[in-house]
Amino acid sequence: MSNFQPRLQTLAQLIPPLSPDMHKGDCGRVAAIGGCEEYTGAPYFVASTALRLGTDIAYVICEKDAGAVIKGYSPDLIVNPYLRSVDNHSDRSLEDIQRKIEPLLDKLHAVSVGSGLGNDDNIRESVRRAIQAARDRRLPIVIDADALAIVGESPDIISGYSNAVLTPNPPEFARLCKALGVATDDKPVDQVAQLAAQKLGGPTLLVKGRKDIITDGHGVFICDETSGLRRCGGQGDILSGATLAFLAWGEKYKQGAWKSTAQEKIEHKLIPMHAAYAACMLTKHASYLAYEECGRATMSTSVLEQVDIAFDNKFEEILEAVKPASK
Repeated sequence: MSNFQPRLQTLAQLIPPLSPDMHKGDCGRVAAIGGCEEYTGAPYFVASTALRLGTDIAYVICEKDAGAVIKGYSPDLIVNPYLRSVDNHSDRSLEDIQRKIEPLLDKLHAVSVGSGLGNDDNIRESVRRAIQAARDRRLPIVIDADALAIVGESPDIISGYSNAVLTPNPPEFARLCKALGVATDDKPVDQVAQLAAQKLGGPTLLVKGRKDIITDGHGVFICDETSGLRRCGGQGDILSGATLAFLAWGEKYKQGAWKSTAQEKIEHKLIPMHAAYAACMLTKHASYLAYEECGRATMSTSVLEQVDIAFDNKFEEILEAVKPASK
């Protein structure tokens, strides 16, 4: 597979067609693991983006002190304050936390890890165990932000696992390459990303930038969708939430939950690549729409409010053309 951009009609195969016969959960159950006393907005952006794109149920698994705050942001989220910091762990051991998280993972179609996680040792250990538990269940995983540091310390936690998407920004990518022993000098970013993905041996890398680079080590997608000019904190979490939604739908697609009329099918092994590209395209377009409306006042909440509009702009016409006939 060479460097190219997938067609919208191909990406649209991952989107569940809505039907009166559907039930709660048919469009995906997802979770964002992250959120501590200091960073409460990040997992909210992840989970809320997934909901705005059309997943049915979104959980947040966060630290105890972040729970009430995140619940106050939105009644649409199911917030589970299972994680415990070093200063807050007297009422729950790491084993207790693991026993809380693992049954929830059994319900999910995809999970995102890392947004708003912080650097607390106790929380990081719980997240390491959650990543392994998700991997044991073959669950799609988005790894972002502070969870990327965990991968840098222990690449084996995700290496060889093809059902994962890592979403580093340039500094995070540089640190990951250093941990993997991949030289970054005198090479284009897409080539370096491809080498890093080959070192990981399975996961898809989504390297954020003016042009987003998506590679599984074999092929490369480059997303050059126009975005807004603001770089406010939280937009990466929106990208993680969009990736989470498309990965969840990819699991349903693999299961044959709906029939696709497209001639160009998506190979199951390439679903993470396509999910990541679709997420990049939508996040950049939502950023552009937010900036057109708000200019310098654009915040990540402004971008979040444009996610569903960006989705309609890109996919509504295609989905309408393949809409199942009403009974």
